[in-house]
Parts: sequence; structure tokens; C-alpha cells
Amino acid sequence: MMPVELTGNLFKELRGRACRILSDDGWTQSSLGKALGVSQVMAGNYLHTLPTHYNEPIESNLQAAVISLVEILKSGDASRWSLKIEVDDQELSINFPVQDSREKTLIKITEMRKRLENAIPLLSPQVRVNIAMASNDATTSSDIVAFPGRLTPVGGKARPLSSPKFGSSSHLSDLLLDLRKFDSNISIIINLRWDSIISELLKELNVSSVKLNRNGDDLSISESAIEVEALIDEGGYGFEPSLYIIGNNYDRVCRIVEDLAKSMEAMA
Repeated sequence: MMPVELTGNLFKELRGRACRILSDDGWTQSSLGKALGVSQVMAGNYLHTLPTHYNEPIESNLQAAVISLVEILKSGDASRWSLKIEVDDQELSINFPVQDSREKTLIKITEMRKRLENAIPLLSPQVRVNIAMASNDATTSSDIVAFPGRLTPVGGKARPLSSPKFGSSSHLSDLLLDLRKFDSNISIIINLRWDSIISELLKELNVSSVKLNRNGDDLSISESAIEVEALIDEGGYGFEPSLYIIGNNYDRVCRIVEDLAKSMEAMA
């Protein structure tokens, strides 16, 4: 199996170079995203990322591959394009456009952070907020992506210290993996502040919740947790009370956070 790092870097380079060529031909970011199998925002990121210049013959070969990709994209049939490379004396073939589960998850968590960047600071606990998202068939923390160092409120917006990475949040990953033992469709969890005000707001918004049992450092997840949308950790010595919004529907999780933030803002 091709290493994820190699796949990601190669796709980024191919897409970035193809975006610049097609943009010069008048393609919009929307049409670029659709052709490349990525979001419009991601196409814009590729478009404004400077290319890496490699030593020959890699540079010429890569550029030739990009030009062939561009011609196929112009024809509207990207399924006919593939790239063959050698890694450790093993020939690998990549079809295009390609988005595996991990890449889709990286894109989705980035979109979620941007969508909630104004809402999160209104709900941020002292330990700050993080988002964790599981790729398909996630079984270990290395299959779950989150933001290293969590999200920091800066100028009223939730800012990441670095790009999202797999295996970067042990706490949220552990909770998400425990939930997935009962329901493998649960793929999203976000931690927020918890207090009496948030408790009342959840009731007003008809968001179902259940309290988790804490035993020292450990939180106990039971099957009842998958029947609700919010998990409550009342905290303990050395542990700040926390609220966890969970689900398998990206839009629903975002709307709960947004509704909580709007309610908090209206009370200010």
C-alpha cells in the first residue's frame, strides 16, 4: 500500500500544478474543484500554493504527467488518466481524481473548523476546543484526525496551531473509538464548555444528552451514549467539566454548535 505521506504530497503537487495551468485557461475555482474531485476552497488552496521544484529527471517527468492530466481534465473524462510510479522497486498505479477516506476526512474537518470558527470561541472551555473525525473503518487513534494543540480563540475566531493530522488527539480519539464500538457510523466529536447555562440551552434546543461516569482519569462510555447527541462530563479533581457533541452527520453536529453559540451570544 502506498504511504499516506507520499500519496498526499503527490496529489497536492499534481493538483496544484494542474490548477495553475487550467486557471490560466480561464477555469474558475468551482470548475477546478469539480474536475479534480475536491472542494472549491481546496482548489483555491492548490491554486495559490507554489510548486516544488525537483531535481531532474523528476521535475520533467512530473510536469509531463501534469500536462497529460490537464488534457484529460479538459476532455471531461478524468477516469481515463492514471499515473504509474516506482516506490522501493514496486510499481504503483494511481487513478485520478482520487480521494481516499483519509483525504476526504482531512478536507471535511478543515471545512468544519472554518464553518465553526466564529461559534467555537463562544463555547470554548479553559482547555480549548478540538474536533476529531474518524476515517472510514477507523479502529485505532491513527485513523482519527484532529488539530494538534487544539483550537485557540484569536480575534474572535477559532484558529488552529497547525494543520489537522491523524493520531494527534488521544483523548477525543479514545472517546470516539469507544463510541464506535457500539455504532461504527459515529464519526465526529467536538468538545465544548459545560456549565448550568449550557445545560439549560441544550434543553431549549431539544438536544438529547447523557452524563458520563468518571473514575479518576477514565470516562466510561456505555451503549446509551450512542442514543444521544451530547455527552456530559461533570469533571472532577483536575478535570474541567466538558460537553461533547457527537454524531455521524456533519451538518447536524455543526448546527448544534452554531445554535448553542447563537444562544450564548443572545444572552451576552
